[in-house]
Amino acid sequence: MTPKQIEGSIKTQVTRGERPEIQLLLCCARSCVDLKTAEQIRILVHDEIDWIYLIRMAQQHKVMPLLYWSLNKICSQAVPKDILNQLRNLFHAQALRNMFLTKELFKLLTLFNTHEIPILSFKGPILAASAYANLALRQFSDLDILVREQDILRARALLISQGYQMKIHPIKLTEAQEAKFVRSPQVHQLVRECAYPFVNCHNQVLVELHWAVMPKYISFPIDSQHLWEDLEPVSIADKTVFNLSPENALLILCAHGAKDCWVEMARICDVAELIGSHPQLDWKKLMTQASQLGGERILFLGLFLANDLLGTLLPTSVQQRIQADSVLIRLATQVRERLFYEPEVLPRIGEISPFHLSVRERVQDKIHFCLRVAFNPTTSDWILLPLAVFPSFLYYLIRPIRLARNFVLSIRDRVRQLSL
Repeated sequence: MTPKQIEGSIKTQVTRGERPEIQLLLCCARSCVDLKTAEQIRILVHDEIDWIYLIRMAQQHKVMPLLYWSLNKICSQAVPKDILNQLRNLFHAQALRNMFLTKELFKLLTLFNTHEIPILSFKGPILAASAYANLALRQFSDLDILVREQDILRARALLISQGYQMKIHPIKLTEAQEAKFVRSPQVHQLVRECAYPFVNCHNQVLVELHWAVMPKYISFPIDSQHLWEDLEPVSIADKTVFNLSPENALLILCAHGAKDCWVEMARICDVAELIGSHPQLDWKKLMTQASQLGGERILFLGLFLANDLLGTLLPTSVQQRIQADSVLIRLATQVRERLFYEPEVLPRIGEISPFHLSVRERVQDKIHFCLRVAFNPTTSDWILLPLAVFPSFLYYLIRPIRLARNFVLSIRDRVRQLSL
């Protein structure tokens, strides 16, 4: 399906008027710059640019390689020499790191294949190759691999046998607690983000071992079996590996962005680059799947942000659906207003849940989200009562009690602060 596409951004209430550094970053945050955007870059670099601030924002939003790539190609002579050298050094360091991680990924793929454990890689090098067509242009620092849930115990044991250590984050366990936690066959039921973080003891590479692509509390039940049945080959560093279909990859990118409230520009760049690199994207298939999952607003929000901030082309039908959703426009405005805040004024964690509720269009999904956040147990609940025999149902009672206790304590602390 090749829909009619329209240049330019959808007309919205999203405010403009960012400082020139942000405008320049938005213009540069793409692998391929059109003539109009290139001219805008040439104009902006002659403004009073705070280059230190620009570099800090690029690193914070993980788009530093794209910033250097565009500036170096379009107007390298207009960039202060010391700044361009700094960007070049950062770019080359990231490129070397990306190649190192790619080699580590190949080792993992070979290892799991040898032990007959099916494995998929997503994000990281695989996304850099399939969306950006250049390993150096996507900034990443770890590896994400997916196995079927029935293989999770074997996969976990295999990584441990190869010198990887599982890191329980953000909770710090004693050695005895961690040993008991890791041995528990049901431990993955308590890891909220549906992934084990493993660190290679020899080279400190972080590997996220996933058994699902979305945590259950988000109530976005993408069928993992469907993902395994809908793969396509992708070439990466002269090797061919299997990757998620572009439709599934795009849906997952938008879901992950919404889960994290779209706080990083790199997430939006991933969406834009994936669309741009797949002109034959099956939009009908994509929208049907999003509708079945109750995730149309999740999908359309990611698409809108890519269109509005990076000028990504969208089908007319998609643009019309976006324009008709006032809640989506409000969420997009909220994302953009917060996107380039300095770290010290980023939204607090307590402000995330209302966003998660608003980004779902179905009432039942809002209810499921609230119930799962309130009752689904986590590592913290296990630490509170680390029973040797694992009565799973008990933790569903412990969690709301613990949350209520924490809420009362937080209210008490606020009252004390006000009385000082």
